[in-house]
Amino acid sequence: MAVFKRYRGKRISPSDPDWQKARWWMEFRLRGHYVLESVVGARTKAQAERAENTVREEIYDGRYNKKIATAKFSDFVDEQFLPWAKGNKLSYADDERRCKLLKDVFGNQPMRDITPLQIERFKLSLVGKKTRRGTPRAGATVNRYLALLSKIFSIACDNGFVDSNPSKRVRKEKEGGKRERYLTFDEESRLMEALTGDIDYLRPAVTVSVGTGLRKSELLRLEVDHVNFGNASKFCAVNGRDVEIPPNWLLVVKSKNRKPRIIPMNSMVRGALSDAIQDAKGGELVFSPSRSGVDSETIRSGFASACKKAEITCGQTKAGGITWHDLRHTFATRLRGERVHELDIMQLLGHSSLGVTAGYAHGTPTVIQSAVDKLAEPRGEVVEFARRAG
Repeated sequence: MAVFKRYRGKRISPSDPDWQKARWWMEFRLRGHYVLESVVGARTKAQAERAENTVREEIYDGRYNKKIATAKFSDFVDEQFLPWAKGNKLSYADDERRCKLLKDVFGNQPMRDITPLQIERFKLSLVGKKTRRGTPRAGATVNRYLALLSKIFSIACDNGFVDSNPSKRVRKEKEGGKRERYLTFDEESRLMEALTGDIDYLRPAVTVSVGTGLRKSELLRLEVDHVNFGNASKFCAVNGRDVEIPPNWLLVVKSKNRKPRIIPMNSMVRGALSDAIQDAKGGELVFSPSRSGVDSETIRSGFASACKKAEITCGQTKAGGITWHDLRHTFATRLRGERVHELDIMQLLGHSSLGVTAGYAHGTPTVIQSAVDKLAEPRGEVVEFARRAG
């Protein structure tokens, strides 16, 4: 059997002091194939030989693919994972950004050689390090990298590039409490007053976000045809089926959970959208950068400027700082304050569980105080009626 141990690029014997540290390898030629691979996870010679026999059987059966067996991490990410993510994940841009660090760490290492211990070391290298904003990297951020790495290996496993997912054996970091930031009515008034002059373009987008809870990505993908200002229902084809948009409702074609959802418009949202799509044609975006000046970058810069003018702390890393995503929290929190049923809030937000919704619909001091005050309200007297005999 052509199995041996190698340490730091050299084949070693059992008498070598580094024998226990070394990894098992296989090397042989069969039917035109030259196989030189490490045997990940093998602790004994017998285990390494069983792995070699498996590869030999794959060659005999015509199932052996050297490109798959020796696929390097960076190549797999660029050629397989990122194209898949672009077509299937709304968070593709985040995946692409995070993959740069993953490729720097695991680089040209064969997928099959990456172990749970290496991933654990990678995790520890992230914990406590400062981000580009100069703040310590949170446990939630570390977990995003681990989740991405796990997804990469999951797809690799499904397609035969690896036999198992080493990420599953690495524990995630503990995450801190969820953000509980939303706009108060006073802050909203000051913010809207600040949206004048060169940042006036952002006023409709803020109104729609506070009044519908749309994610920024959903807001920027909203099309004119997906808003129903008419008096009768209209239908849009989504994923092979017709979705009804009632009068005075709008359609979110692609939510984070891949499902469409419809949201009713209140008078303020209707007015803001009506202004936003003036002179727009069917099929165009409601917030077209060329027509309205609204895109991801102008939202970021304009919102920061408006908050500064309104004297509202802005930024996730600052104490009490508000972000654009907190407008979605504002929508959910106000629904809760109006005693809207939690299942209805979940549906409007497009969540798949109440647990997620609970992190958005916060109890305001006024609502909580009102609930506690009810305990101090005087109770009515109990009147007993005499029971009639017989």
